[in-house]
Order: sequence, then C-alpha cells, then structure tokens
Amino acid sequence: MVDLLDIIARFRTKGILLDTNLLILLVVGLYRRDRISKFNRTRQYTINDFDLITAFIHQFPRRITTPHILAETDNLMRQMDRNEHRALSIVMSSLVSTLLEICVPSVDAVRQGAYDRLGLTDSAIQIAAVTEDVLVVTDDAKLANWLAHAGRDVLNINHVRMLNWN
Repeated sequence: MVDLLDIIARFRTKGILLDTNLLILLVVGLYRRDRISKFNRTRQYTINDFDLITAFIHQFPRRITTPHILAETDNLMRQMDRNEHRALSIVMSSLVSTLLEICVPSVDAVRQGAYDRLGLTDSAIQIAAVTEDVLVVTDDAKLANWLAHAGRDVLNINHVRMLNWN
C-alpha cells in the first residue's frame, strides 16, 4: 500500500511530473469541463478526476515537464474539433507558463533500457524523474511499473483518487 501522505511530504518541495494523459486532462478540463467526457483522449476520466488532479498538483509548487510530454499533449489535444484549437492553445500556453521544462535529449532517451518497451516520451520521463528527483503521476501502468521496479516513487491516478480532495 502506498503511503500517500508520506510521498506528498517527501516530494512537496522537490516537485511533480504529470504524464501526457493527465496533462491532456488538465488542458481539456481548464478549457471546458464538460468536454472531458466527450473528448476521446479524456473520456475515461470524470470531472471529479480533473478536480482531484488539479487539487493534487497544487500541493507541489514545482511542476516539471519535458518537451516530449508537451509535444505529445499538444498533438493529441489537436484531435479536438478544429474550431476549438484557438481556445485550447490559449489554455495550453497559460499552463505551460506554470511548468518547469526539463530538456531530455532524445538521444539519451533512446539509449535507455526502457525505450524499446515504453517509447520516447516515457523514457524521457524516467530520465527527468531521476535527474530532478520528482514524483511521477501517471495513468500508464507500464510506465508506473517500470519506475517502481527501478526504485522510483510513482503514483497512479487511482492513488490520487483515494485522497478524494476537493
């Protein structure tokens, strides 16, 4: 069992890194909460999940991301209707300004043992998590298992749901 309060206390000043799917949830929820259940990339989440993730990340003043996560998020959010792109871009621009972007060279990410199993973005997440000593929050079981097996603290969105903050 994960001791959530202990993990939050240990990483509060170090920081947090959200994976692509959770960052998309934030962008879509900040844009229009009612779109969460209608957009194919966020359909598996609820408005309550958005509220929980929003409250959770506010526990961490230092929020880390990578160019890989941002590029993937931007590309996937553009699967929404074209007439929504301008508003989504405004939300994304505002959100990006609150994040500390850590550059992980792709050449380093592809040299990781995780690359062939996890892909470029998740390999970069693994490097950023180690380099910056931050907590990764994800809904990706493969990524979470890889990080946990490597001795890194990682939370799945289900752990955050157990907190039930709002």
